[in-house]
Parts: sequence; C-alpha cells; structure tokens
Amino acid sequence: MKVSHVDTNSSEIPNAVKFLSDSSELEGGKDVTNGKETKKIVRTLTPTSEQLASLKLKEGMNIVIFTFSTAMLGKQQVDARIFLWRWDARIVISDVDGTITRSDLLGQVMPLVGMDWSQSGVAHLFSAIKENGYQLLFLSARAISQSFHTRRFLFNIKQDGKALPDGPVVISPDGLFPSLFREVVRRAPHEFKIACLEDIKALFPADRNPFYAGFGNRDTDEFSYLKVGIPKGKIFIINPKGEIVVNRRVDTKSYLSLHALVHGMFPTMLSSEQEDFNSWNYWKLPPPAIDV
Repeated sequence: MKVSHVDTNSSEIPNAVKFLSDSSELEGGKDVTNGKETKKIVRTLTPTSEQLASLKLKEGMNIVIFTFSTAMLGKQQVDARIFLWRWDARIVISDVDGTITRSDLLGQVMPLVGMDWSQSGVAHLFSAIKENGYQLLFLSARAISQSFHTRRFLFNIKQDGKALPDGPVVISPDGLFPSLFREVVRRAPHEFKIACLEDIKALFPADRNPFYAGFGNRDTDEFSYLKVGIPKGKIFIINPKGEIVVNRRVDTKSYLSLHALVHGMFPTMLSSEQEDFNSWNYWKLPPPAIDV
C-alpha cells in the first residue's frame, strides 16, 4: 500500500484521518501506467515525527482510514486507531485471553457463537481505573488476522451498563499459525509481549516508566510486566478460579472486590496523597531490595 494523500477532514468517520493510496506501480519517480510524474514512495512500518505531526492528531483516540484499490475488488477501506497520550500518562496493561475472558481457549470460541465469556466485574473495574486518570492498553499474543474479532469482542462487553474503556488493542503482527506455535507449542508468548512493551516504553521520556500496573493470567504475563519495570505489587494475576493474585498471594477474590479498593490501588491522578504510603501500597507492595 502506497500512501499518496492525507485528508484530515474526512466526513465518513468523525475525527478520522484518511489516507488514500494508489495501486499503480511506481518506478524511477514515474507512474509507469500513464507516464505522469509522481513522487516515489518508500515503504516503512514506522512513521516519522514529521508525518505524525502532519496528521494533526487529537488527544485520545483517532481513527485512521487506509483507502486503496485493487484490480479485482476495486476500492477498499481498512480502518485502525491511533492513540495520542500525554508524555506523563500512566498506562495499565491488560492481557485478553484468560484475563478479560474466563479462559484462554473458550474465551476465543464462545464470543463467536454469541456467548458472553468475560470475567464478572472487569468492565466496572477498568472503567473506574480509567475515570481515575489512567490509560488502558489491551495486549494479546493473538494473530493479526484476529484483530477485528478481538476488538469487536472487547468493546462489545457490557456489564450492568458498563463497557470497557477505549484503549489500544495491541496484538501480534504474525499470522495465525506462527502465533499459535509460539503460544501453544513453544509456550513463549512473553517474547512478543516484552518486545512490544519495550517499543511502547521507548516512546516516552527515558527518565520515567509509563507502565503503572498489569493484569494477566499466566506466569509469562508476570514475567513480561516485571521485565518492563512494573513492580510486583502492581501485577495482578487471575488464576483459573477467577481469583486475583497479587505478589503470589490471593489478596482479593475477584474483580468486583478489587473495584472496592480502586481508589487506594489506583489513586486519582489529581490526588495529593503520597502514593507509596497510602493504605493499600504501604501494606501490600513488597519492600525494596537493600544491598547490605
């Protein structure tokens, strides 16, 4: 796909950034299909700072539309999301399968047949975390081909009138079989997750860690979160019984009971309370290592 035009006034989707691409081949700076002079486009996976600035992104979620054409299907559109966050954002990471869903495998299958397989209370908890000023990032080792269904599942969750807050859905860029092989055979989904989180972390100032807490359901999730600097006391592992384990202890029984403690565990960003000494962190966070 070759980007040839940017239109920030798209009327098709509100607050959308629209990219138009041309299916004709470019060679030597000329369009070989009609001989007209045109710019030569170089493919890249990472936009430059100048390109991002030209999009005039708004804080929060921006919808990007890639428009392209093929000889067989004609004009096609693919949409994606770009999130613009402040430099001092605090990010809470959540795994998807077994963390937001009740199990790894059935969590992928049941929504396809119309059954709700989400953990009770997860929408209320994550909404409360968002309301306190934190950003949610959904991270999964699912394949890129599952991106549409994953996003649709997450943002169609409704629990007593509450939905999951908006946030990036970051999944593996690999195909279905390489992703399954890595997760099921090699049991190494953390390889993708750590690399992905390190790339995101590098977008923020070097003297601060944007990652505040992480939710997962496996030891590999805990390992991934520790690798990117999240303290043990801020890593929440959901076991097969639906209980939440903090620092390898079952401190709370469910998302619902965790919701009652949300202001202590995720104090509002405007709070003047010293977080290290509030009623939750003083007793629950493990003491720092001291060299003697």
